[in-house]
Amino acid sequence: MKPSPQIMGLAAPLLGTLTEQDNALLAAIVNAVKEEIGARLRPDVDPADCDDSVTLAAVLLAVSTMRKLKDSDISDFTAGTLKVSLRDDRSAYADMAYRLLAPWCADAFAFRGVSG
Repeated sequence: MKPSPQIMGLAAPLLGTLTEQDNALLAAIVNAVKEEIGARLRPDVDPADCDDSVTLAAVLLAVSTMRKLKDSDISDFTAGTLKVSLRDDRSAYADMAYRLLAPWCADAFAFRGVSG
């Protein structure tokens, strides 16, 4: 799966200077985040209906994950058949991303303002 240039472009400035290896890791993270978001959406939701929120949530989750990985003292990263499991991320970026997605997710509750 090709990572979204839009998500990569929005995430990169929030992370500062990235090496070639960092960019490769970010691309893998963006793909994983897109899959996670897709899996969280209710079956009746067309991702195009919430594209802006999905894009912003993907940026926030990718940045949160990159920062968490950089802070975890991982000494090596090899792409391929790899599974990385991290504890639940409760960073401000991740919390904001999940709040943005709440109206379209199967496992979330979102209060929307009522006019009148």
